[in-house]
Amino acid sequence: MNLEKQIIGIILIFISSNIFAQTSEWTTEKTKDGTIKVVSKISKRIDDIDGEVQLIEYVATTIANVSMKSCISIMKDISKHKEILNEEVSELLETISDNEWLVYYYFDAPWPIPNSDCVTKMSFLEDRINKIATFNIIAEPSSYGLKNVKRLNYYNVSYIFKDLENGSVEITSTAKLTPAIQAPDWIVKNFFPDGPARYIQRLLVLAKSA
Repeated sequence: MNLEKQIIGIILIFISSNIFAQTSEWTTEKTKDGTIKVVSKISKRIDDIDGEVQLIEYVATTIANVSMKSCISIMKDISKHKEILNEEVSELLETISDNEWLVYYYFDAPWPIPNSDCVTKMSFLEDRINKIATFNIIAEPSSYGLKNVKRLNYYNVSYIFKDLENGSVEITSTAKLTPAIQAPDWIVKNFFPDGPARYIQRLLVLAKSA
């Protein structure tokens, strides 16, 4: 199990007792090569069931020499999502329409931390005038039967692609999520900026080879 998977897995489901301090300030960082900027924040929100819970947010952006068509194609291929996320399973459960899909993710955490899953609805919007394509991936926890693992109930992720018409695409990845079980802030902070950046980097590798 590599270090990245350990960090991601622990962020999602690490068992703790609210022993960490929350911050409400946005932090701006860049990857070492300066190509990807990540703005992140750790705070709290009120959940209808669990009360006050952890909220992790980030926005990652970059500009890359890649085909817009290839980026869209990779995102529509649900089986590729597990390669982007470096996780165990990304499975198409149902095609709702030409632009909506029910998707299942299974997150394989390092022992002894329990695994988790997430059921989402992915929607695709394309603004051909402004040359912008958007994929929104939002938790639909009750749309698929529970497995014997923790389930993420608050998961709101988007990938936005803007064709710059010069052979380059601007990519923005955003996320707002509540871990299945809260994690200490130092572990969450270690995820930034490289965690979100790796999602984009893997997506680009797939798109460039498509």
